[in-house]
Amino acid sequence: MARKGQVSIQETVETNEEFEEVLSANYDKLICMEVYSDFCGHCLATANAIRKGKLEIGQDRITMVKALADKIDALSRFKNKSEPTFLFISKGKLIRAMFGANGLELCRIIEEEMGQLQREIDTGIERPKQEINELLPEEAAKIKEDLKVEEEMRESAQKLRVLTLASRKKRVCERLSRYVKGLNFILYWPHCHKAHLDLYEKWDLINVQVAAKETMQMTEEGIKEALYMSDVDPNEACIHALMNGEALIVLFKMFDNDDRNFVKLMRHTLYEEIPVPKEDVPPEKQLPPIPAYERYATISKTAREVRRERYEAKMQKLREEREERERLAAEQARLAREAEEERQRIEKQRQEEERMARIQAGLPADPEPETGEEAVEGEETEKAETEATEEQEQIEEEQVEAEEEFHSDVSIEGEEYIPPGGLFVPGLYSPPNELAKANGLAYFYPKVVEQITPIESEYLPPHVLVMFSIDKRHEVKEVMEQFPGEILNYGIFVGDDPNTAEHLAYTIKQYDKITRIRKHKDRLAVMVSRKRSLPLLQLAGLNPCYISHDVVSGERDCLTLFPVGYGDDYEDEESVKEEEIKEIVAEPVEEPEQEEVVEPKGEEEEEEDED
Repeated sequence: MARKGQVSIQETVETNEEFEEVLSANYDKLICMEVYSDFCGHCLATANAIRKGKLEIGQDRITMVKALADKIDALSRFKNKSEPTFLFISKGKLIRAMFGANGLELCRIIEEEMGQLQREIDTGIERPKQEINELLPEEAAKIKEDLKVEEEMRESAQKLRVLTLASRKKRVCERLSRYVKGLNFILYWPHCHKAHLDLYEKWDLINVQVAAKETMQMTEEGIKEALYMSDVDPNEACIHALMNGEALIVLFKMFDNDDRNFVKLMRHTLYEEIPVPKEDVPPEKQLPPIPAYERYATISKTAREVRRERYEAKMQKLREEREERERLAAEQARLAREAEEERQRIEKQRQEEERMARIQAGLPADPEPETGEEAVEGEETEKAETEATEEQEQIEEEQVEAEEEFHSDVSIEGEEYIPPGGLFVPGLYSPPNELAKANGLAYFYPKVVEQITPIESEYLPPHVLVMFSIDKRHEVKEVMEQFPGEILNYGIFVGDDPNTAEHLAYTIKQYDKITRIRKHKDRLAVMVSRKRSLPLLQLAGLNPCYISHDVVSGERDCLTLFPVGYGDDYEDEESVKEEEIKEIVAEPVEEPEQEEVVEPKGEEEEEEDED
């Protein structure tokens, strides 16, 4: 209950009308306006400074106001901001601003502004002022600084995310490489498919077998994945050549009893081994004395050389088309000639039959010829020949014009992309280490690898951190057993803050074996996936002491408590003992051979045998 005669230090302004009334009523005074948002409320830390500024420093010459930015148009730029902001207004204009909950700084600024206001009254010279809805220089500098800090935080978060993904990917490849030691692959560029056939006999010599072959149209993302931790320089020419057609991927398999290092074996065969000359092959057909990797590698050509090759290929195509047209024309001419000969033969036969019929009828053998028929036939033949000649000349002229137009070393609009010249382009690739091999096998042949072991992903689903008091560990364990696929990780720590908590145990069983006195700050931390809502709801019903606000903070909290590789080195003692027991049980126990004991037959049995 307020005391009698208590004076309000700050006036409250929540609408545009009240805002204008405060400005007009305190036109000749200094207004110290605290701007706040509805979701967080006004600042409580500066209450004493505001009281001191009003009662001790400014007194009647200053008005303290707190304004709600959500409903005032002139203060709309301060909406949804939690940082305390103090605006200093004189004669309806903005003169200064202060950011942050610093009471000492606020009192100092109030004293300074009161002195400035008194000097303006004494000298009559007013300092520059601006509208309230405009940015002050210090406000613009503050916004610029905030944007810079925000950008740095975003870049830092992105960098941390990239490093985390890289660490997770390396861990996944390390775990996968333990199960695919007997597999390997070779990637052939689209222009070097024949290299697989040329090298086929080598696989028998090194005692490995081809398990599968597959062609794939590569993309930039696919190339980045396939060449993970490789020694290939993914330059523009290399990527362009690998995407210019379907690449060939050949899967190789070692025999079960072969314990050689498959990576070193393939690398030596392709990158170091020099082919031995064959006695039954002439010198000109012998392979050059260089490794297969160097034999099929090339250097990208310059734009001029590529355009020249394209021009020659185009000309060759045009020549082939012209030869085809000429062949078709010759064939048509032959058929027309044969048809004309057949027509003349039939006409001659008809005339001969007509002649014999006239002779039998007692008429002259040859009728009188009609004038003009032979001339018309000659003209038609000459006209057809002339038209064919003109068509052939027109086709040849168009062909020459096309050749002249295409013959140019200058880049033209719409031509196909030409990568830079002088870059190294390999024709084939074999992984240089176990991690690159495991990642490539999982990318090119996932079905084969999944038959051996499940393929993990470096991308975790959205997740949050939930922490419980250690007394609830058994109830939490029951929920975790109901949703094993949604519980990504868990452990026991000391402390409520994820940033300062200390690790204590990997499992509940390990914690129960600890002989130390249990402390009230021991916490069970659980990393829960957000793909489904039910697991998190079940855990939330157990009254946890901490839950991440969202998936962004959850990812940050979980990465702090559960770094990449958390728990990989931990092995449960009982599981190790169980494995040892299984090995002992699996060993066959040799029992001593027992001699057969022949029991003596009775008299009745002997009589039955005699019968």
